[in-house]
Amino acid sequence: TSLKPFRWSYARFGATNGAAREPDETINMTFTKRNAAEQGFNQWAINEEVFSREAMAATYHLREGRRYRLRMRNASDDVHPIHLHRHSFELTKLAGQATAGVMKDVVMIGGYQETEVDFTADNPGLTLFHCH
Repeated sequence: TSLKPFRWSYARFGATNGAAREPDETINMTFTKRNAAEQGFNQWAINEEVFSREAMAATYHLREGRRYRLRMRNASDDVHPIHLHRHSFELTKLAGQATAGVMKDVVMIGGYQETEVDFTADNPGLTLFHCH
């Protein structure tokens, strides 16, 4: 017998026939990689903005109690793990496939793929959002 290769999918754990609740606001994010841009190390940007250690400025200002959808597009060929601190999010779309009911705080975004996650801003204060 021949074994089929295992294909990982978060959608195995969610409801593919159910749509997630509509968000109050959608935030579009594009992740880009600049090869060897910072002293030989790769540099990542969100919507062409690179994190500044000097400024340490908040990029987004959210309102408590609102449901936000992060529509994230990976514009590189790297698999990119994205982590949101202090909140859990619901996976709502993975590589074009709608899903609901899967709660995470890290999601892997495949190369040149899009992922959507929803969360409720219910833990006020500064929140770290980054890649691993």
